[in-house]
Formats: sequence, structure tokens, C-alpha cells
Amino acid sequence: MRYLVYFEIPADEGNRLDFEEGGPGPILGHVMDRFAPEASYTQAGMRAVFMVADLDEAQMTELMLIVSKKFGTYPEFTPVILGAATPEIAAKAIEEAKKAL
Repeated sequence: MRYLVYFEIPADEGNRLDFEEGGPGPILGHVMDRFAPEASYTQAGMRAVFMVADLDEAQMTELMLIVSKKFGTYPEFTPVILGAATPEIAAKAIEEAKKAL
């Protein structure tokens, strides 16, 4: 399933990590390599990460463990559907929902 993953690194954790050997680059690079998001962004002016990635349950758990251990926070996972696929999916969902209503 495709998810929008968001996490915001608390200031204390970000400051600590910024001044460790190598800073945040190696762990962020690992996350990008390991989970291969189709898109990723950082928020200007904040230590926040947005990424869209196709993840299974084990990968979600792995990402949660990495983010919580290294950044002191938990990622939020929001299931998302490609815009181009939405009309077909919505049509099927509406037809099924009508059977229940």
C-alpha cells in the first residue's frame, strides 16, 4: 500500500543529531535508500520530512523503529491513492457501498 509518511523531529533531538559525527545525513540517506520513496520533501524552516512510499506492514514497523530510535518521534502513515486511479476506485467503492445502504 502507498502511504504518505510524515515525521517532525523535535528540536532537542535535531540539535543533538546535527552535532553528532556525520549529522543527520547518513540516517536520512539510509531511509531514502531502504524505502525508496517515489517522492520526498523536507519542510523549509523545520526538521520535518514528507515522503510517499509503497510499504508493507513489516516495512512500516521497521521505519517506525528507525524514526523513533534516531529522531525521538513517531512517523504518521496516511494511506494514499494516485489521483489518476481515484475515479475507478471510487466508482467500485460507491457500487459496493450502495449494496450495504
